[in-house]
Amino acid sequence: MIKAFLLVAVVLDPPVLGRMARRLTPEPRVFQFEVDGVPVEMLRPPDDEPRPAWIFVNGAHPLRRREPVVWRLAQGLARAGYVVFVPDIPGLGDGTVTARTLDATGAVTAAACGRRDVRAGRVALVGASTGAGLALIAAGRPDLAERVSIVAAVAPFADLRKLICLTTTGYYEENGEFARYEVTDLHRQVVARSLVAAIPTQPERDRLLAALDEIERSELDPLDELPHRAHDSSPEARAVLEVLANRDPKRFGGLFDALPPSVHAFIGELSPLRFREGLRARIEICVPPSDVYFPPGEAAALAALPNARLTVTRTLDHTRPSLSLAHLRSFARFSGFVVRGLRAAG
Repeated sequence: MIKAFLLVAVVLDPPVLGRMARRLTPEPRVFQFEVDGVPVEMLRPPDDEPRPAWIFVNGAHPLRRREPVVWRLAQGLARAGYVVFVPDIPGLGDGTVTARTLDATGAVTAAACGRRDVRAGRVALVGASTGAGLALIAAGRPDLAERVSIVAAVAPFADLRKLICLTTTGYYEENGEFARYEVTDLHRQVVARSLVAAIPTQPERDRLLAALDEIERSELDPLDELPHRAHDSSPEARAVLEVLANRDPKRFGGLFDALPPSVHAFIGELSPLRFREGLRARIEICVPPSDVYFPPGEAAALAALPNARLTVTRTLDHTRPSLSLAHLRSFARFSGFVVRGLRAAG
């Protein structure tokens, strides 16, 4: 409970408790290094003893590990007695999730397990939004499954196929029905860039990614604009563009099936539910009652796993926690999520 109090106080940083938590705990030591070309920041208590470890995987955000709440989380975990690794996973800064994004997440996790700073060669993973899905995928890898104690997944996704349908058509498929759901500019950016990045031919892939750069600078909708700027495309690229241009959920299945095998493979590799048989770690999921990015069905699908527990709390606004006197019961649920995560990681 004390560790949870310190962590929450540093992350939320209320005027009195935040200062108190920082005064009562030693300043963490900070180290920087690279793993497979990925910059990693490590924070730890000022001693040299092996400690339980956390790896934080951020969402699709341009600031990445420099986002203030990410830094406060890393500081809070280190002040609570943990070693903390915060990598800049490639692709998350500009919303282009690729096979390299997946490989880098796994490489950082494996490297952390092998460090002398880390007690017993085991780590805990915490991810936010897209990073929560990546953390679950890493924990499901056969070479890492036994070395991950817990995945704390804040507002995760489960099935990329359903999110592509949602983003392109505005409808989410659940129990054989389509339900209308709001789509954001970030949805459009990440899905357009990630599907284009999976096109197998590099010159065409680079040309379309450059077109997306121009579209984003002009603040236009990539799903509407890109298909009009892709003349003389290959059959593989046309299949991707037809999915991006489609607005009819009933046509989505056929268009999706026509995607190139390499794109299908990528979508499967980026869907945490595909790895459910390999997930050995405890899974703690925390979501708001209504999330602007991922429908409730995504968290519910993951919560059905036998080693998973779902916490729904108004304390979260997507991935950012806040304290409100009007939602103290929700805050208590969020605190329980934090306590269970720290206990399992230790």
